[in-house]
This record gives sequence, structure tokens and C-alpha cells, in this order.
Amino acid sequence: MKIFVLSLVALLTFLFVKLIANPKDYNHYEVIDKIEKIEIRKYRKLVYASYKPKNANDRNNSFSNVAGYIFGGNNKELKIAMTSPVVIKKHNENEMAFVMPNKYNIENLPAPNNKYVNIYEEPSSIKAVISYSGYSNSKIEEDKIIELKETLKDNNIDHFNNFEVLIYNSPYQFINRKNEISVSINNVTMNNKEYNKIHIGGGCFWCIEAVFEGVIGIKNIVSGYSGGKIKNPSYKEVASGLTNHAEVCQITYDKKIIDLNDILKIFFFSHDPTTLNRQGNDIGKHYRSIILYNNEDEKIKIQNYISNIGNIYSEEIVTEIKKFDKFYKAEEYHQNYYENNGSQGYCRAVISPKVNKVRKELSKYYNK
Repeated sequence: MKIFVLSLVALLTFLFVKLIANPKDYNHYEVIDKIEKIEIRKYRKLVYASYKPKNANDRNNSFSNVAGYIFGGNNKELKIAMTSPVVIKKHNENEMAFVMPNKYNIENLPAPNNKYVNIYEEPSSIKAVISYSGYSNSKIEEDKIIELKETLKDNNIDHFNNFEVLIYNSPYQFINRKNEISVSINNVTMNNKEYNKIHIGGGCFWCIEAVFEGVIGIKNIVSGYSGGKIKNPSYKEVASGLTNHAEVCQITYDKKIIDLNDILKIFFFSHDPTTLNRQGNDIGKHYRSIILYNNEDEKIKIQNYISNIGNIYSEEIVTEIKKFDKFYKAEEYHQNYYENNGSQGYCRAVISPKVNKVRKELSKYYNK
């Protein structure tokens, strides 16, 4: 009997939430950009009804406190339509906030009967958002926050520390559950359209990364994998040759300071583009010479550059020119490898001579 009653209460709660929700009020934002797995959204000014738990044990009471307000626990006994998502503000002691429907503002919302329910307005903002499915928990949320941080860092986008969990479904919806993590970003860095990216590979990515470190106008370098067919490959999988990925570097550059032709000059000077699937003793398809272009303009520039330097080499240039699709960041120990491991044998024998040669011959491109 007890199980039946609990199930009935759960079902009625679910149906009530469904009935009062107004899908037309879900348009809290517009998507202004997409970067890998994240959306960049411009949120309108939002009005919240929220409850901040007094301690960890009080968190379970958050929903009932705010729900009490919208179900009529206010000075007008007004039932307020529940919109989606419910927001958990992790940066503010796990405050739970409900977004009020578009027709309400601070002036026309009724006052809560519960003194612990807070009504406030949040200004319009730009946020980065990553989505995931299924039931959420602290471990999943922390993993998604790390993933979101890394994506923003790789794309030179500054963020604040106001991470929020967005929950779109009733606890009683078991399939097609949608959750998100959001964080406000610095609109100045987001709007910096002077930065471009290019993905290039010429042997071991430790070498390419080291060659471009210190180049004037280069804003960020990330080692990773691209050009293949497997999602989120590991180094071991790429090295096996079965993924068709190449070791590449994602190079972010300020086009006002350095242009693509300059990057290509440094790239071709720093490796041998005539050896198929190898650089020196580094042998394998993942060590191939490759440039991944973003659009037709870049493709034409790259093809023209290669055509102009072809007579320099005694053998044919075999650099692969391919449309960029996905880039997968390599394991953390591969990042800044030469800088962190300069005394290691491979670094001293292979990377250092290459870096010294490029810096000597193309010194104008480097910080002194």
C-alpha cells in the first residue's frame, strides 16, 4: 500500500508539472556560435525564484521550497507556470533557481510567503554550454565542467567561475533526459575574430609544437589527433596506425600579426614534406605530413604555396591536404612536451637541433 501511495504521489506531481509547464516560455536564449561540443548562447535578462540550502542536509528541500512558491505559496495565491530548465548554481552554495515565464518581471511577480525564497533578476549574459544525457550526479558534473574548461582554454575564451547545472526533465522521466553545464564567458575574448586556427602535422607533434613556441602572433598550441575516423582516440590507438589519424598541432594565431603563408613557411622549413608517412626515424602513417584546411580559401592558399616551393625539393611533396573535420586533444603529458622535458633523449637528439635550425634561419618570426 505504501509503495502504491508513493507511486501515485510521484505520478500526480509529474503530471502537474507537465500541465503547468509552458513550452513557449523556454526561449531564454539564442545560439550565437558552436565550438566543438559546446554552444555559445546569448541569454536574455532572466527573473529567478530561488532557494539556497542552509547546509548539505537541506539540499533535498530546495525543490519543495521553490515549488511551493510557484504552486500558489505567494501573497496572491497565484499559480505560476513552471518553465524549464531548473538551475543549480554550484558557485552559490548549490542554490536552486526556477526561471520565471517571460511575462513576469520583478514588479509583477507576487511576493513569496516563504521568507527563504528569493526573487531576483539576472542581467543578459553570454554563456558557454555543454550538454549531456541521463541522470546527473556530482562526478558527471565535475567531469563535464573540466571538459568545458578545457574546450574554452583551447579556444582562448576566458570564463568566469559561475558554473551552473541545468536540469530539463522531471525526476520521473526515465528516457531522453537532458542536462547541461553552463558558465559565463568574457564577451571580449569571444568577439575577437582576429584569431584563426590551422591544424598541421609533420612527424611527431612534440616537434611541431616546439617549433611554433615563441613565434610572434601564435596565441596557443595544442597537440592532438585529426584526419582519421575514430572518435576520441588514445595515443596508443593512433600509434597503432588503425585510426588513420595523424599527430597534429592545433595552432591559434592572430591574423593581424602573422598570416597563413608565414605559418606555412615555418612548417615546411621545419620538416621534410617529401617522405611519405615518416619523419626521420619516426615511421608510421600517423607521422605523415598533413595540413587540414577550414575552407576553400585556405585550401587554395595552401595549394598555391606548395606549388611555389615545389622546385626547392628534389623529390615530390607528399603533404596531404585535407578538409578539417574534428580535432581530439592528446593526453595531458603530450602538451608542452619539449618545454617540460628538454633534457630527455629524444628532445636533445631530435627536437633541439630542429628548433635551433628554424630559429636561426627564420629568426624574424620569433620573440627575441
